[in-house]
Amino acid sequence: MKDIIDVSRYQGTIHWDKLAGKIGGAMLKTVSTNKSFGGIYIDPQFERNYAECKRLGIPVGVYYYTYAQDAATVQAELAKLKEALTGKTFTLPVAVDVEDNKLKPLSADALTELVIQAADTIESWGLYAMVYTYTYYNQTELNMDRLAAYDLWIADYRASRPSRKHGMWQYTSTGQLEGITGNVDISHVYKDYPSVITRAGLTCLRG
Repeated sequence: MKDIIDVSRYQGTIHWDKLAGKIGGAMLKTVSTNKSFGGIYIDPQFERNYAECKRLGIPVGVYYYTYAQDAATVQAELAKLKEALTGKTFTLPVAVDVEDNKLKPLSADALTELVIQAADTIESWGLYAMVYTYTYYNQTELNMDRLAAYDLWIADYRASRPSRKHGMWQYTSTGQLEGITGNVDISHVYKDYPSVITRAGLTCLRG
């Protein structure tokens, strides 16, 4: 696959027509937490970004940014995620984005357990779950052996590809593409996710 991008409200209004045919797909931010948005919220650009990708035939997946430090918050974030995903189809993964410094007071095993709960729930919905993090964080804050069952999307902006097994490598946060004002994250992709996900019947929520 061609490289994919990941985007959120921080990219503003994207001119998706200028990206069609030039990218392999897009991972769209769905859910995060911010007091200014009333707590757990759906990214205000998500619906438009999703609709534009579908209109143009751009493969699409999603990620949500977790702040959960306990099981109740995991479930609250997932409820909002499910709301965002209902009625939509995806041919790229659904990723749990675990990287925030606010999670560092948890032990590696405790945080890993919460990530497992989230990924298992996403899989129970009939979707392709993935974990996103960055190299130093996975080395210090997570038990990656316990997460080995899940596909990994890893961020590392050094010149060489990370050695830990992964399906996607986010290699820059300062990409420049026509159609997007400012910087954008870009990732190399090492699996044909649309074929894998479609063949496995993991494109939409089940019930």
